[in-house]
Amino acid sequence: MDFKHSKRNKKRETWITIGLLISLFIGVNFMISKINYTIDLSENLNYTLSDETKIRIGKMTTPVDIIITIPNNNKQPKIIQKLLHDLDLILNAFKYNNSKKKISVYKVNIDAARNNTKIIQKYNLTERNVILAITPSGKKKILFRYNDLEGTNNFDSSKTFRSKDSLARDSVWESGFYQNWRESTNSVLEPTEFRGEEIILQSIIEIAGEPDIRNVAYFTRGHGEGSPSDVNSQNGFSELRRILEERNIKVSTIDLSTIESMPIDAKMIIIASPKATFQDQEISIIRDFININSGRLIVAIDPVDEISNIDRPAFGLREVLKEWGIRCHDMLVHDPKEQNFDIFTGDYSLKTYSTENPHKIAKSLMEKGYSVQSNRIRPVEVFNKSSKDYSASEILFSSRSSWAVSSWANRVFPPQKNELLDLNGPVPIVSVSERKKFQPNEYNQNGKIAVLGCSKILSNKRLKEYSGNRQLIQNIIYWLKGEELMLNLNPKKLAVFKLALNNSEFNKLLYVILIIPVGIAIVGVFVSWLRKEL
Repeated sequence: MDFKHSKRNKKRETWITIGLLISLFIGVNFMISKINYTIDLSENLNYTLSDETKIRIGKMTTPVDIIITIPNNNKQPKIIQKLLHDLDLILNAFKYNNSKKKISVYKVNIDAARNNTKIIQKYNLTERNVILAITPSGKKKILFRYNDLEGTNNFDSSKTFRSKDSLARDSVWESGFYQNWRESTNSVLEPTEFRGEEIILQSIIEIAGEPDIRNVAYFTRGHGEGSPSDVNSQNGFSELRRILEERNIKVSTIDLSTIESMPIDAKMIIIASPKATFQDQEISIIRDFININSGRLIVAIDPVDEISNIDRPAFGLREVLKEWGIRCHDMLVHDPKEQNFDIFTGDYSLKTYSTENPHKIAKSLMEKGYSVQSNRIRPVEVFNKSSKDYSASEILFSSRSSWAVSSWANRVFPPQKNELLDLNGPVPIVSVSERKKFQPNEYNQNGKIAVLGCSKILSNKRLKEYSGNRQLIQNIIYWLKGEELMLNLNPKKLAVFKLALNNSEFNKLLYVILIIPVGIAIVGVFVSWLRKEL
């Protein structure tokens, strides 16, 4: 036997085997790279698109490119790194969906754009640190933007120095990508819920959805109402304006006494905290808008004492609301229990919902146990739930220990309940009503109204600080727009894990981690020495 040839053949077989294994490795990796499939292993499927989202993006009229010009590196503030990480996962779900119109995602470094020259030239991109959605026709929506240079300039003594991390946190907060921020162990606010799917979907709908001519929410003025441009924390409604604009609704103001009918682009009328009575001509315009033109109406009015100058109940709106089965009493809700009332801020905590056939608006609030913060409140009840013309529901109530006080301006406080004149609790605070459909399964284009017994529920302070208030108005807006599917699109809970160690604890952990690999290495050296000896 020729051992020389045998040894040569073994070497050849070995090299052939190595070549085949390398070919197999390259082939498998090539095949995997062509498979666009991801698996969401998070506990609550946080990065999987909901059925509602898939339905909405299936109706896109044009492709959409989502472009990120924020460099993803360790030099970025931690909150920006977190945002990019969470967005990367949810954007993959959008990218690999089965919609007819493609959604593409591009990460562009404006400062070093060799690999992205085509996309930069296509859209003439010049701004760094932004996230935007854009169509081939150039219609775009900025999802996020922040300036990382302001925190580096400490030479201007007229300006307060702010770090990059502080500026980044403000930008992330204002973007709305996260909500329900809570203070962490190091006294820094950290988000607990991610709204990426909702924000991205709304942006795509705005630029690639079917155009809607009626797309303006008009705030009434001329009666002392709150303004959508007022940034005052207690009395302003600029945060409500932002929520509306996030949902692709333009915002403007209108004086009903100067017009004969609502503009053709009007989607809804918002009456927020009026101080004077609406006149007959104005009431007629509102009535025609919601009854004939299928308009939407939000009314948020506060309690009024009987000795004020208001000469008509509910600021003259009582008859309009009555036609929709809603009665808004000129009473004041009183709650003697301290756990429902904050003596320092004057806030009422409302957390009672209808458990019998709850309305779509209330379901997510009930499931998450959200409470809604308000100030002085008045009853808003449904008095005819069996009407053939409309469907009215009570959404939110005061506690069972409360009651509505009649003629409260003339009563001694704390009041004693008058069983004949007062309204027993739980007292309805928020009610909605809509015209019934005339045919089964027909999309409802008829009018809808929502009435709140306290305008402070929608104030800037409460919408910014309380998730329950924000969730309530978001659900009301979706319901008014006829986007009931969006009511099931809830923010996703974030899993937060933290490990706090001092130097001594860190060194101990490091030693424990090193024990196994070092032990294996020692055993390997010992076995190798034994083989040589044998």
